[in-house]
Amino acid sequence: MKKPRPALLMIGHTYATAFSRRKLNPLADDFDITCVTWPLEGFTLFGLPLADFEQADHEPRYELLRLPVLPQNGSITRYVHQGLARLLRERSFDVILVDSEPWSFIRWQACVLARIIQPQALFGEFTWENIERPGLKGKMLAMIYPLATRTHDFSIAGNQACRALLLRYGADAGTNLVAAQLGVESSDFRPADGEEKTRLRARLGLPTGGFLIGFCGRFTPAKGIRELLAAVSNVIDHFPQQEIHLALLGHGEMNAELAALAATCPWLHLLAPRPHRGVAEFMRCLDLFVLPSKPVHSGPDVWEEQFGHVLIEAMAARVPTLGSSSGAIPEVIAMPEAIFTHSDSVALTQMIERWMRDDSARDRLAAEQYQRTMKNYTHEALARTWSTFLLQRLEQQRAHHPQRESRAGGEAARGG
Repeated sequence: MKKPRPALLMIGHTYATAFSRRKLNPLADDFDITCVTWPLEGFTLFGLPLADFEQADHEPRYELLRLPVLPQNGSITRYVHQGLARLLRERSFDVILVDSEPWSFIRWQACVLARIIQPQALFGEFTWENIERPGLKGKMLAMIYPLATRTHDFSIAGNQACRALLLRYGADAGTNLVAAQLGVESSDFRPADGEEKTRLRARLGLPTGGFLIGFCGRFTPAKGIRELLAAVSNVIDHFPQQEIHLALLGHGEMNAELAALAATCPWLHLLAPRPHRGVAEFMRCLDLFVLPSKPVHSGPDVWEEQFGHVLIEAMAARVPTLGSSSGAIPEVIAMPEAIFTHSDSVALTQMIERWMRDDSARDRLAAEQYQRTMKNYTHEALARTWSTFLLQRLEQQRAHHPQRESRAGGEAARGG
């Protein structure tokens, strides 16, 4: 008789859109998955209704539960799910995994309920946080982190700095995995030839000729947009015979500033946010993609790039991709020759010019980045990484804590 798959409960606001749930389908090869996430109503993403991003783009192999959240206007770390306790009373899980930060309300709601209602289940968390916080919040987190590492059975860190932070506060290195949260859909983000790039640019309202540099993300100073604008302006001055354009896709506090600049700079083009398939069309029409993020270390709002999902989207489209030295960007790109010093428009100017001058080298860069992305960052590759880790944790649980019998093991022993 075939052994039943372990039951996995995934909890997180990230999974509110279908695109972000694609990883769950290949993960369902090894697990019986229930996914708990936000309702669509009342929430926005990039200034648009969240429902605009919920495109039925795959046949789910998991059960999706949209549980109400309290408070309804809570942030991504300050909400709990109404009905989560009832779910845990009605169903048994082998693994309960929350995608959130260690101080988030939903993390602690899920942890407390799991320990009380389903103590046999492995409880773990995925977190991105990669920098120590200053001031009062930092002091509070210095107390919360040790509690978090003592109350989870495993952790998944979105980057190496996040892993170091967890280990500093007591996490077990042997029960921590460093892995991306989401993969890239290679059927959408795929290479385009010259003719297709021309058609895509026309569809997006972009110039069909010339060298097109792109950025996608939040329109905020922390993303290094001002440095990118200065660098591209310098490159245009240094290459007067070449037609060069910069396209920015996104939304944020710099909207008005960028719109005013675009009105006077014919080489600057702004695109509004759109669902991920629209982002794929944008990535596929570029000649070069740049993520120039820079650290924020002023006041309470400290931040460094935690992954940069747009990097693997651009690389999957076989677009040569450059990134700054901020946060996790160098480990995602993993090619020092494609990294420039953050917050330095001169360094970025030199980097863009270097790759513009050598078409064959730029093609080789794109090819190497594409191969690495296909190997490590597709939904299928990422699901294998997560699955291998979680199954190992279950095996270790059975070996060291036989009294915490898994749901699958218990059902098999009883004849299913």
